[in-house]
Amino acid sequence: MSLDRPAPELSEREQQLLTFASEGLTDTAIAHKLGISEATVGTYWGRVRIKLGPHSRTELVAMMLRTQQEEAIRSLREEYEELIGQLSTTSSSGHVLNYRDLLENAPDAMVLVTDDGSLEYANTAALELFGYAEGELTGQNMSRLVPERFRDQHGAHLQDYVMNPERRQMGAHLRTPAVCKDGTEILIRAALSAVPREDGVVVTCVIRPA
Repeated sequence: MSLDRPAPELSEREQQLLTFASEGLTDTAIAHKLGISEATVGTYWGRVRIKLGPHSRTELVAMMLRTQQEEAIRSLREEYEELIGQLSTTSSSGHVLNYRDLLENAPDAMVLVTDDGSLEYANTAALELFGYAEGELTGQNMSRLVPERFRDQHGAHLQDYVMNPERRQMGAHLRTPAVCKDGTEILIRAALSAVPREDGVVVTCVIRPA
């Protein structure tokens, strides 16, 4: 299943079956959880295979997880494109204020990164996601949000992106590691775009937990 091909529609009970299986529950445990017989659970597996194909239990769960990730990316992409459309209509005389107004009201975590890697702005959702107080991220390098083992690689990628600014999604596998203030690592999905300004380029980044 891909972004260009919609997944077959599963019933609520079939979706529950796959969700519980993805959590590691056995068919016996799923039957207990749903209040049905184990034989009925087997019937639902049969229905799922009719819709998704004659795959193994593990493959069916993997397909469901992949579809969920792709749907999340599609939603993120749509929100991101809407934001970029709004940014493109702002006047050059008031772009910073307009950026911040738009970012602060966005439902997802969003940051502005200058072409030297400094965090110019992080909205409330971003501060909450990474565990920072207001103002703590301003002026810090973007690498602060990247696990130490990936920082050199990330810095090189940022410079390459600024030199060749094309809209793209970060993380080909849809799960990019990030680090919170307390050192906890989380997985995120992110979309970014380089927006030209009078003082250089600012990278707008939309972030969502994976």
